[in-house]
Amino acid sequence: MALRLNALLQALSFLSKVGVDYVALEDLFLVKRRKFTTSKSGNRKITRFAKKHLLIHGVIKSLRLGFNVILVNPKGTTNSEEHEKVMREKGYDRHIASAYLIALKGLEVIKNNE
Repeated sequence: MALRLNALLQALSFLSKVGVDYVALEDLFLVKRRKFTTSKSGNRKITRFAKKHLLIHGVIKSLRLGFNVILVNPKGTTNSEEHEKVMREKGYDRHIASAYLIALKGLEVIKNNE
């Protein structure tokens, strides 16, 4: 857990040095509850991952560093036609394509609020 939180802090520190104003994070409270999978090992991995702690830590550290935090619903960022399209067109792998789509959703939220 300490390694994950430290990696998150390093990433946020790098963003503050670069001059980023907004941070878009997945709303992990909406992601994978145990009832969505029938795999015993998958259920165990889901329950052992401290998503609430990770999200709260990320939001608090982001606010302390002066970022505007946007929580984005990650639905459709992993298994969708848009995800496949981004992977093909941009040449991204699954994870980078998901992060790209989350960033795009964050930009939509920013545009709607202005």
